[in-house]
Amino acid sequence: MMYKKLICSLLVTSAVWTATPVLAEPVKIDGLAAIVDSRPILDSDVRTRFQVVKDRVPGGVLTTTIHRQIVTQLIDEALQVNYARKQGIRASSQEVDSAILTVAGNFQTDLEGLKRMLAGQGVDYSTYRQQIENEILISKARQQVAQSRISVTEQEIDDYLQGQAANGQNQAEFRLRHLVVRATDVAEARAKIEAIASQIHSEQDFINQAIANSEGQFAIQGGDLGWRKANELPRLFTQAINTQPQGTLIGPLQSNAGFHLLWVVDKRAKDVAIQKQTKVSHLLLRPNEIRNDEQTKALAEQLYNRLKNGADFASIAREYSEDQGSTLQGGDLGWVTPGTMVPEFESKMDQTAVGQISQPFRSQFGWHILEVDGRRQNDISDQVKRRNAERAIMTQKQDFVLDNWLSELRADAFIDRKGE
Repeated sequence: MMYKKLICSLLVTSAVWTATPVLAEPVKIDGLAAIVDSRPILDSDVRTRFQVVKDRVPGGVLTTTIHRQIVTQLIDEALQVNYARKQGIRASSQEVDSAILTVAGNFQTDLEGLKRMLAGQGVDYSTYRQQIENEILISKARQQVAQSRISVTEQEIDDYLQGQAANGQNQAEFRLRHLVVRATDVAEARAKIEAIASQIHSEQDFINQAIANSEGQFAIQGGDLGWRKANELPRLFTQAINTQPQGTLIGPLQSNAGFHLLWVVDKRAKDVAIQKQTKVSHLLLRPNEIRNDEQTKALAEQLYNRLKNGADFASIAREYSEDQGSTLQGGDLGWVTPGTMVPEFESKMDQTAVGQISQPFRSQFGWHILEVDGRRQNDISDQVKRRNAERAIMTQKQDFVLDNWLSELRADAFIDRKGE
């Protein structure tokens, strides 16, 4: 079962199209499942994808319906990869290596251990590496499209936050399952969604119906959208969720895209955003043509001794410090947040008690002495709220924009589904 979970976790958004059979020594010639812009999707690709999702498929059987859903998923992924390559989007070897090592680390193993896990599932490592590269390409392509087609103004953020406050909505997060039927013919789509809804009495029923009938991107995953913040969901969804208890069927809901069914799997609240900050002053001495590194260190130690004997830090910093950004302020850097300073500086700052002066230490910029003037836990909820509001508005727009984009890719492509 661990191997099953491993393979599922390897797919960041969804498993990615490849034209290379997983089996090292195929016993028969591959058949064609589909052609996308002259590039084939093979029967072996479908079988490989089925092995990834098999434990989530009722009965664990590759039925005609499951086969159709997998082919649809592979076609959509192939279209996105093709788009990325045409746009000159690339995934470097370093990016792919980093992604693979991250997966290995998540499973507390190294690269060789990950390869053994993959082999245990019959997955060739070179094929897996190509999958990861394609996932990165798809992610970059989607980001590029979203950034080029979506903009969020400060006024939109203000209006959004005011609306949240007026409605009393918090930063709750929901884990949702989603089933959608596209409304090419509204009456037909309504009848279909109502028939589907009548068959759903539990979460497993929902999963089965999503796999069999949903036209959404996550159909083969049983419609699982993962965790979504309430403010990142379409208003149509959040209004419906707020009026229904967890674990019940929600919908049908009608939108411009079609008819929707939802199932709330779980809910959790978001914590207030508190940030540790340190008020710090420093002086910097840089080696130069007149003073080498050893001489610079010696001067730093002399100044440190003067400071320990009671000399004023701000006066010493104004006279000796070579940090142009803080010298005139007596070395005062203000309130510093984690991650804003080089590691050597941040480490020494964290080790120094309030009111104390550090011994001289070296960084890439030269020799430093710092004084910690204070520490606080700063509530940055307002800043976080604005950033979250911007992301939420982007997300609300993004689903619609990316869905339209994918429809454009399908319309512009040559797609030949075999046997349909």
